[in-house]
Amino acid sequence: MYQDLPFTIREVAGILNLHVRHKNAASLDVDCPFCGEHKGKLNLNLTKNVFKCNRCGESGGMLSLYGKIYGVDNGTACKEIKEALGRNEKAPEYRVRQVKIPPKESEIPNVPQAADEVKDKTYAMLLSMLPLARPHEENLLKRGFTMEQIEDNGYRSTPVFGFRKLTERLLESGCTVEGVPGFYQEKDGGWSVHFYPKSSGFMVPVRNLDGLIVGIQIRLDHPRDGRKYMWLSSTNYPMGTSSGSPTHLAGKPGDGTVFITEGPLKGDLAHALSGRTFGCVPGANQYANLPPFLQKMKLLGTEFVYEAYDMDKLLKPVCRGDYNEKCRYCETYRKSWKQERIPCEKKGIKRQNIQRGCHKLAEICQDLGIPMKMLTWDCDVEGDWAEHVKGVDDYLYGLEQKKKESSLKYMRTGVVFPKRGSTPFFMQTISKICGMCKKLLAFT
Repeated sequence: MYQDLPFTIREVAGILNLHVRHKNAASLDVDCPFCGEHKGKLNLNLTKNVFKCNRCGESGGMLSLYGKIYGVDNGTACKEIKEALGRNEKAPEYRVRQVKIPPKESEIPNVPQAADEVKDKTYAMLLSMLPLARPHEENLLKRGFTMEQIEDNGYRSTPVFGFRKLTERLLESGCTVEGVPGFYQEKDGGWSVHFYPKSSGFMVPVRNLDGLIVGIQIRLDHPRDGRKYMWLSSTNYPMGTSSGSPTHLAGKPGDGTVFITEGPLKGDLAHALSGRTFGCVPGANQYANLPPFLQKMKLLGTEFVYEAYDMDKLLKPVCRGDYNEKCRYCETYRKSWKQERIPCEKKGIKRQNIQRGCHKLAEICQDLGIPMKMLTWDCDVEGDWAEHVKGVDDYLYGLEQKKKESSLKYMRTGVVFPKRGSTPFFMQTISKICGMCKKLLAFT
């Protein structure tokens, strides 16, 4: 129906002068003219040309958006929209209604988390009951893991059905599910685990300094809302509990030098490739559990910390039309950014946000009396990220591939590598390949 009209809901929103709070390629979030909220609760679907307010519930097509505001039928709305667009004018002013919304029901309180030993027993049993699907296995192998490492780390695919039956098996095996993030109680009193279609992917066990599984992250098959990972959690479900976003350890507790990076899976791979110890926060600005983690590591012998967050901490804040799908709606998108240097506000904000996490890590280390330095790689001549290699795991994997290629080349020519003294060949490769990355000698 709406495909036959010579305008879209975006243009209707324009003539109505709706305040846009968020936008992407598929939708706009604007202030609602029906209930008067000012947080962008009215969603405009740009593909289907429909709208719905997530606060007051008002919904409909683009003609009814206009018609309900002015109290006219769809035919009149269509005519007036065409006239306003033809004259390149805004629609007449209108009075925003103030609809009283009944208060929401109070959130369901969470139960306290179970002890780490209890969570570990339940999670370990859960993972032992599940397989790793072939596509997920191939994904991990392509990242650089070996089959032995995949098995040792305990990666498993999320189940697609039988969640309650799975939980019953855990209970029959003597496991406790109350207080274990992801588990909750259904209306009839039975227990289940919070998996659902949109959370399909493979599970990454998150371990504490004692090697106990205290949480599970899911690498999503289909990232959504800009998220590639989500926690197995049962927040706001009856008898459920939050994941708590624990810090993951990949390596040796109390290792002399520890590298702090983003994400358990990234840390697992970086450890597998380098043999070094990595502490893994969920994100650069999710550092709530980092101080006690580093304090324990210090007591066990850690003497130095390297910040190894992703290189978009040095993202060059200039427009190239490549930030994300929103670029096409930016006013600078069609400017000559290939010929001139145009600042990109979005990239600048992202860089500032990540650097805020870097600065917070530095503050934590300073408070604990642990020396810290920032680790960088793949930098351009200006010291910004060259945008070839993002994560420390990607960088180490690239070095490993180059080392294998070099080894194969020498094997073919019959040349034998000379001894390199006490310096591991891995580190010589780093310094040889990237002279700018001398800081990476810290891996020794």
